[in-house]
Amino acid sequence: MKRYDVVIIGGGVGGLTLSVKLAKANINVLLIEKTKQPGKIYKGELLQPKSLEGFLEMGISEPIVAESLSLPIIHTYEMKQKHDGSLEKALYIPLEYDRLYSPFPEARMIPHEKLKAILLNEAKSYTSFEYWNPATFQKFTKTDEKNQQYDRAEVRYNDEVMEVEADYFVGAEGRSSLMRKAMNQHVVTTQYNHQFLTVTFPRPENFLEARMYASHDSFIGLFPLPDNQVRSVMLIKPGQYKKMKKEGIHTFHEPFKRFEPDLYEDVQSIQTWKDIQLMIPIRHNIHQYVKGNAVIIGDAAHTVHPMAGEGMNLAIQDAVVLGELLVWMFQEQRFESHYLKYYEKVRKKRSDRLSRLSHMSALAYTWPFKWYQKSRMFALKRLERHPILHYKHMLNISGVGWWPYSIVDGFRFLGPRNAYLKSRFNTKKKAVIFSEQDDYPWQNKQVK
Repeated sequence: MKRYDVVIIGGGVGGLTLSVKLAKANINVLLIEKTKQPGKIYKGELLQPKSLEGFLEMGISEPIVAESLSLPIIHTYEMKQKHDGSLEKALYIPLEYDRLYSPFPEARMIPHEKLKAILLNEAKSYTSFEYWNPATFQKFTKTDEKNQQYDRAEVRYNDEVMEVEADYFVGAEGRSSLMRKAMNQHVVTTQYNHQFLTVTFPRPENFLEARMYASHDSFIGLFPLPDNQVRSVMLIKPGQYKKMKKEGIHTFHEPFKRFEPDLYEDVQSIQTWKDIQLMIPIRHNIHQYVKGNAVIIGDAAHTVHPMAGEGMNLAIQDAVVLGELLVWMFQEQRFESHYLKYYEKVRKKRSDRLSRLSHMSALAYTWPFKWYQKSRMFALKRLERHPILHYKHMLNISGVGWWPYSIVDGFRFLGPRNAYLKSRFNTKKKAVIFSEQDDYPWQNKQVK
């Protein structure tokens, strides 16, 4: 039997980020990952500013920036469908990250497996890191129910069943987390009335902008990646995928001809449905992230709708906060499990907020009616034209701070764009950025 300070179950981006944080502090960590080869299922590729700030703190932002593509603006277009079926631009809204106070006033696109490789190579550079792959968590085998402590876990590694001991166990296996089930944590799930098709295909070298196009009944998102690739996301109705496959691959190509003709030739390089992934969005949350000395992060704790691009970022930000807390606990020799509640206190509120924000973003594109599009266009136009509303939106999705929406925002939507005090706004927009004390409240004060 082997003993570790921390055992992390799940070698995705969240688990790897946490591994780097701990191994760098000379904490003995075992990372368990079941998948030997890169998975075909699409995972997040858009890094928000707060995640980039976390990598900067860890000292690994340089290779991530070098392998990613900057997106300072998300260009959004509302398209009007004419009688002949063609489209014309009805509204253009730029969503601008450069309004933020951050070392990274931008989003960045990076291939998911490339980000994982950077993190894994960094973790492997520390002797305090150990990696089992392929390996699968089976169950906890020694528990103290009275004190809610998990002392041992059974792991299948290279077709051999082994037991491992640890001071702390972290579940980072995604939405079907076995560790969450072992902790008897139940999820509350939200289903949606739409699905997505997503695929990566070649792009022209000059296609370097993130663009989102929507008509009253269609939506396509285009996010350029390095190496002349582009990630596409197409909204479809449930059941439409089966119909499209039956009619032929041209049914996937044709919407690009209408929305982004410059990519029509490139998207035709996709010649088989096997290259295209069907995404069925769900949203779930749990009530507790911590039980005794067991903790869950990322999609195991909160799965969000992908519209705002938050899933991977929440996992990274969970890992940064939990990693900082565990490092502090080991350095200060405060090993009592109740300190883990600081992680839950910081991250649950933020994750719940972003889950609601992603949910609201999804609802904005849910119903295929022209009157619904007109309502969305009105809201988008007001959001973009009022500096406070624009700043709030970009701040909240970026993760670098939070400024709650209020009743006053209703008046801002309806009123003139200049009806605010600039001096007060300049003071407020700095005050709502998360401070180090907000991120790590156990530091710099007496903690019992």
